[in-house]
Amino acid sequence: MKLKMKTAGMIGITMAAFIVLLFLLMRPVILEDAKRMDEESLKTDMERAEKYIASEKANLMRHNKDWAVWDDTYEFMQNRSPKYIESNLTQESYRKTGTNFKLYLNNNGDTVYSAGYELGMGTLIGVEEDLGDTSALLSRIDEENGVSVLWNDKYGPVLLAAEEILTSEGKGPVAGRLITGAILNDAFFDKMEDDLAINVRTAGNAEESGGIREVDGNTISGVLAIGNGLNIEVERERKYYGQKAKSMNDLFLALSVATLLLVLLVHYLLDLLIVSRISSLSLQLKDVNFDEAHSLAVRKSQAIPDEITDLETSIQDMLDSLEKAHIDVSKLAFFDQLTGLPNRFSLYREFLSRAEDPETSFAVLFFDLDGFKRINDLYGHSSGDEMLRQVGERLTGSLLHTGSQLYRIGGDEFVLLSPATGREELTGQIEEVMGAIQKVFVLDKVKTTISTSIGVSFYPANAGTLDDLLQYADTAMYTAKKNGKNTYVFYEDLTDRHLHKYLLNLKTDLSDAIALDQFFLEYQPIMDNKGRSIKAVEALIRWNHPKEGLVAPLRFIPLAEESGMMREIGEWVIRQAVGEVQNWNATYGQSLSLAVNVSKMQLKFKDELLALIDDVLREHDFPADKLQIEITESDTVAEQKEIVAFITALKERGIQVALDDFGVGTSALFHLLELDVDIVKIDRSFLRQVPSSKKDTALLKGIYSTLDELEIKLVTEGIETAEQRDFVTAKNDSYLQGYYFSKPLPLDRLREVQDSLEGAVL
Repeated sequence: MKLKMKTAGMIGITMAAFIVLLFLLMRPVILEDAKRMDEESLKTDMERAEKYIASEKANLMRHNKDWAVWDDTYEFMQNRSPKYIESNLTQESYRKTGTNFKLYLNNNGDTVYSAGYELGMGTLIGVEEDLGDTSALLSRIDEENGVSVLWNDKYGPVLLAAEEILTSEGKGPVAGRLITGAILNDAFFDKMEDDLAINVRTAGNAEESGGIREVDGNTISGVLAIGNGLNIEVERERKYYGQKAKSMNDLFLALSVATLLLVLLVHYLLDLLIVSRISSLSLQLKDVNFDEAHSLAVRKSQAIPDEITDLETSIQDMLDSLEKAHIDVSKLAFFDQLTGLPNRFSLYREFLSRAEDPETSFAVLFFDLDGFKRINDLYGHSSGDEMLRQVGERLTGSLLHTGSQLYRIGGDEFVLLSPATGREELTGQIEEVMGAIQKVFVLDKVKTTISTSIGVSFYPANAGTLDDLLQYADTAMYTAKKNGKNTYVFYEDLTDRHLHKYLLNLKTDLSDAIALDQFFLEYQPIMDNKGRSIKAVEALIRWNHPKEGLVAPLRFIPLAEESGMMREIGEWVIRQAVGEVQNWNATYGQSLSLAVNVSKMQLKFKDELLALIDDVLREHDFPADKLQIEITESDTVAEQKEIVAFITALKERGIQVALDDFGVGTSALFHLLELDVDIVKIDRSFLRQVPSSKKDTALLKGIYSTLDELEIKLVTEGIETAEQRDFVTAKNDSYLQGYYFSKPLPLDRLREVQDSLEGAVL
């Protein structure tokens, strides 16, 4: 292959040398006449340009004289009337007359008034400052009979005209001098080009006028003096030269075709042996999809032992390694790390898959463990975790034959999707679940029992969305607990539906909560990577209900989402939080950052949310780089492209974007890279058994290492002990958040926390 490349190269070089030799011998003879004709045409263009500049000078002199020999101007020099300025010296007046500024001088040469605009940008011109010594300026203008083109360091060439100020009858005594100026900017020369159909640009003062030079193979130019050492350069296409050159090219067409055929032949050989193989490899890599195992195999293009074959083998090895890593990451994305059960994200994905079938129907069983908090309090969180693992193992084994699927969606809450929709069959499954959970648990040499309460809803009979189905099943479960626990309730059997009524009342009261000033904010500090100082605060909404007292956000936020009031509540949170933190920073001379969560409902109206954020930042003069918008990981699953665009819009404004609850949602690194967030907040579930559990510790270290390599900032949530704090601070630069430092509290108590931290450090 190297010999073929050398042969092709030698042939190409020989043919090119032959063509160049012919051009060198014949070109001067054929093109000399064309060059002379092009120069004559250029001289004609230069004469037209000279007349154009002269016309502009005459127009400016005429305009300036009309203004100088005018009673209104004469009176203005006497009384400095503001009405004269308001009527005649507006930006619109300058725009209509095509001038940029006017300078009114008294007989002593002192400035009475000056004003002007840079019309293209609409900005004021500092006439006196920019023009310099007016006496020298007048002298230069008078030397050229009242009109001159001068160079200004700020604006470039400026056309100036000066005239004595007299009455409209041309009588004196002279009240002063009026100087009118027009900046010969790019717009002026663009218009000149359009009017004359020529190419013109300003030239340096040092260039001599009258000379003709060759700009490049297609253009020649001549320099024309327009005043006081200032020149313009007129360019013209070498039309005749180009025509002659084309004729020459036609003469050598046969040789060119021969050269082209040679190049095509070489290209064919290169494509056959190299390019096509690399292109095939590139296309295969573009089609790689880690969710489809068959797409990870690289086909060998040819059975030739060369460098490309070695490259294909190396890429295949790399893909095998990446596939293994993707499998590990997918486990983080779709499965609960404690129990090994599918998580909430898996539940959403399974629901969407089943809902695609219009004929499908199934039951949603929502249940948690009665008195699970007692287990944690009596025996510790490690025993509670062990009980959750055993629940997952028991139910997975006992329900495998039914075609049902069990999910852990958080804490001690589980969801079971069952294909059974008949009451009798489903009741048997429910009793099987309850029986499995009621068996004795052995927890670190302690034996105990527990029960469960179950709520049931049906798709599509009760609802068409998973959120509604979960809410209705949760409502039924709550009723089961109120009925004594260790039982089950079907949502459709709730004839009185006390909880439903309770939730309905809450939903009704929500509509007035903002107007009645029932919401307030608490802030949880976000510490530096050593836990010694507060770097930011996260705003958390609270509802002080006049009858129910403090209502948990987990109870009223879903209601707000469902009713559509989350947009209004979210707006209140952003406005209130930014205002409070800005006031606090101003009071104490600090610059704390503010983290604000946005809901799934708000993300559906991204343009409205962006406009709100812009308005709030502007209203409170709050620095954009001190605002951190937190998006819950599970909310990024749907409409991912729109979410990515929303994140990009925030970052363009300098606002930081954080991915909240990392580890309980999608958690795929590829997904994380597509989102391109600034900060990842690691969910508290990763830290629960760290550093006592080797597996959990190794997993958290791996996450830290990976995100550090991606240069993504970290915030570790849920730090509750000094041991957890020491582990996190020793392993990475993550910021810290958790009850160990402070629970959420009103902003006016934040200073107490700061003082206590400073005292601890001292």
